[in-house]
Amino acid sequence: MNNQYGVSIKWLAVTSFEIRCNNLTVVTDPYITECTGTDLTWEDVENCDIICLSHSHYDHITDIPRLINKFNPRILCGDQTALPLARWLNYTPTLIYPMYPDNELDFDDVKIRALYGRHTNLGKGFNDLCDKIHEHKLCVNDQGIASLQPIGSLEYRNFLFTLPNGTRVLLWGNDPTVDQVNICKAVKPDIAIIQRPTGPVGAEKMAEFAARIGCKVLIPHHHDFSRAGDSIYLEKFKDEFLRLVPDGVFISPKHGEWIDL
Repeated sequence: MNNQYGVSIKWLAVTSFEIRCNNLTVVTDPYITECTGTDLTWEDVENCDIICLSHSHYDHITDIPRLINKFNPRILCGDQTALPLARWLNYTPTLIYPMYPDNELDFDDVKIRALYGRHTNLGKGFNDLCDKIHEHKLCVNDQGIASLQPIGSLEYRNFLFTLPNGTRVLLWGNDPTVDQVNICKAVKPDIAIIQRPTGPVGAEKMAEFAARIGCKVLIPHHHDFSRAGDSIYLEKFKDEFLRLVPDGVFISPKHGEWIDL
């Protein structure tokens, strides 16, 4: 794409990406080493100046301790997540930034804005969901991780990255509800990294969401949690998006490969 947007993006696992924004590198939702869908580990992260955390479920946080020991990054997370996260990590408080919805921080090489989100509906009541998540071995073996799980079901932050050249990259992972459409279309992203669908109807809804918010480049995430028919749904997602946005670009990322946009 001849670097028309001036940003490079590498998919690590699930919704963990390494995003180069000029001289700063942002890593999102670091869950790599324990992810069974990839052979990558946290050591495949080349640089990490800032961690952006969408929410605190275990499959988004487990590599944070390893990354802070090596890179000493700032951590941007939801305001309710900040205190238990600081306690779990025993991390320097000044490097943890509680991000309220619409809070935007300017780091010169990139502006980072937190957007209000809601976790994808997992179809369970709160207590039932917490009980199920707490059964996972990562929670059983680490009470700090376990303490973060209830908040992960309630609080979610999507993120908008704006480069000095005006390029806007949206990282988003919710259901395509009316409120989310209106929040995201207001920020007019050029590039949208959004959660992949799990069925044909979902493919149509997600493609419509991407088209309505105005993105030109669409990158799906979460598709290393393999389910029957995922490749078919992903292809449907691509076809529907390109039907709605004929001049758009759909990129299926590969683990560990840089995408220069």
